[in-house]
Amino acid sequence: MKIDSVHIKGRFKNLENFRFDFGTKSMETVLLGLNATGKSNFMEAIVIIFRDLDLERNPLVQKKAESFEYTIKYNCRNRDIEVEYTSKGGYKFIVDGEKLRSKSHFFNNKNEYLPSHVFVYYSGLSERLKALYSDHKLLQFKKMMTHGLKYEDFNDMPRIFLVEPIHASLALIAFYLFPEREAETIEFLKNELNIINFGSALFMLKQPNWSKARKGEDRFWNTDGLVRRFIDDLWNFSTAPMFYKETVKGSLNKRETLNRLFLFIKDKETFDSLVDMKMYKSKIPLFNALCSLHYSELVEDQDVRIKVVKENIKGELAMGELSEGEKQLITVLGLLKFTKDDEALILLDEPDTHLNPMWKWKYLEFLDSVVHNSKRTQIVFCSHDPLVIGGMEKEQVRVFKRDEKYKTEVIEPDVSPKGLGVAGILTSELFGMPTILDKNTQEKLNRKRYLQGRLMRDELDANEYNEYQKLKVELEEFGFYEEVEDQFFKLFLAEMSKNELMQKVEYSNDEKILLKEESKKAVERVLQRIKAQK
Repeated sequence: MKIDSVHIKGRFKNLENFRFDFGTKSMETVLLGLNATGKSNFMEAIVIIFRDLDLERNPLVQKKAESFEYTIKYNCRNRDIEVEYTSKGGYKFIVDGEKLRSKSHFFNNKNEYLPSHVFVYYSGLSERLKALYSDHKLLQFKKMMTHGLKYEDFNDMPRIFLVEPIHASLALIAFYLFPEREAETIEFLKNELNIINFGSALFMLKQPNWSKARKGEDRFWNTDGLVRRFIDDLWNFSTAPMFYKETVKGSLNKRETLNRLFLFIKDKETFDSLVDMKMYKSKIPLFNALCSLHYSELVEDQDVRIKVVKENIKGELAMGELSEGEKQLITVLGLLKFTKDDEALILLDEPDTHLNPMWKWKYLEFLDSVVHNSKRTQIVFCSHDPLVIGGMEKEQVRVFKRDEKYKTEVIEPDVSPKGLGVAGILTSELFGMPTILDKNTQEKLNRKRYLQGRLMRDELDANEYNEYQKLKVELEEFGFYEEVEDQFFKLFLAEMSKNELMQKVEYSNDEKILLKEESKKAVERVLQRIKAQK
């Protein structure tokens, strides 16, 4: 799976007549740019495109007044596919250069024409983003509640999958119950997070609202299909299952009673017995069974209490006690293990938010270790951290910017992050920072250089000379020494310091253009002086 280009023809949020070209050289693309330039909106647009193609309907957006018209070109299973949607003409599909006779042909063969998985992760999940996934979540719930279906009917992940915090715990269970097949993952967890084993699991089920309207007494709240089958299995293998009534504060501080069922799996060996008896063949049907509790609203994130065993820590440690960075790493990289190498599109919005500098520096290495540079898995991610992108080529980078009319455009930078270092990346066009120093120190440094230039031209008065000496001493404590052997640079500094703008830190576009022209003139004057001295 590889998207080549996207053209949003109408308007989608702050993206209007927006074109994005991924290029052909890489399966990884990072999106850079200031906040509110449209990076997350672009990812959301991609989700909507594939979500609604999978649901066989016209694009559905929150603001119905906005017509979401687009053209997307991508390669999937060695087919070149182009999808165009307009409000007047509807869908048009072109596969390998030939227009399909009808949209029904595309939808009837969507397993061939669409990626197997669109994996979506957003740091800081919101209700708006959950709404993107709500229809697929409902479909998965209905399927899992279908009477008579067995575990083997759930050997595939849903096509559209939104990662939520609870999935880290569920994925961890699935990995440790298939240790031979997941040796690489378990080794990663040991080396990077010091997690050496799965400990125990407490499932704090609660009666979902949808079941309250159903008639008849039922200890598992009228669940059915895979959901009921899995609850029944947990019941049979749990230690002292217990029903419990809990009083909580509902809306407007009204108290309400929750009917709960606590199911405790005391150790990994007990879970192993469950897996062996029910003949799970891989981690995916087990993960789907675990997810069935979430899809059916029987559990939320805090209702699954997983404990792990960590090196050099006595006893078991609750997942909730792990750092945010540890949980984020498990969530993103763990879930990728369910989608790799299978015509997948992976969209990650700031997956590095909580990571420490070492993990950020190694993040691309982590991704490569999961997907193994597969030609069938495309990764698109947003980041605001130079440590993460330090090893990327410019063809892998797209920078979102706004022009003077606040219209978002995207460019490929002129330089590659690779080899620039953190300081070089931050002060290049990739991030556009005027300096890596704090603003106060940079202002003092610029002022000192300005005065130094005036000193070289014998233009300093007594007050300015005293100011210069004070700044010189203060900045030398930070390691800024003015002794420079390059005489050409000294002459250049003397010429440039004639301009008052040299004392500023941040510049407008007009000031940047002016300084660029002044620097050319300064170089010309320096060359003339050198020539005159010969």
